[in-house]
Amino acid sequence: MRFPTLLLGAVAASVLLALMTACTSELEAKMTPEESRQVFITEAKAVIQAVFPDVDPLVVVKARDVPCGGPVGTDYSSVETTINVHGDAPDDNLDPDHVFEQVNEVLKQRGWQINYTRNRIAGAEREGVGGISAGVGDSPIGINILGDTECVENPEK
Repeated sequence: MRFPTLLLGAVAASVLLALMTACTSELEAKMTPEESRQVFITEAKAVIQAVFPDVDPLVVVKARDVPCGGPVGTDYSSVETTINVHGDAPDDNLDPDHVFEQVNEVLKQRGWQINYTRNRIAGAEREGVGGISAGVGDSPIGINILGDTECVENPEK
């Protein structure tokens, strides 16, 4: 009776893996690289502006359409973009630790899964947006969000 139980477990694991792959492929097929950049930028700006409402964050695209699929990320059939979004506090008298607490709270409210926090830096990810490192600096106090967009299908391949 042990063999059918093991076989059933293996089948269930295969089905789960197929479903996870299908969900990822469906997400990749939904967005173009440009759309994934715009989703990331909009979300990063929204996080910063939730803490500093009157700030217009600076956006810098650091690496555009870098491979993220295939063996060790070498297949250009799927790509991601590295983006940095930064906004300085309008008030130099703010406490950076308090600002960092606010950033964490905003991330949670917006559905980000926080993977770690250390030295006023939070690593987080959100399906459909990507992965980020959100940090708060000392002086001038600012919020810096650096990360990668969701890995999406490259329409040119």
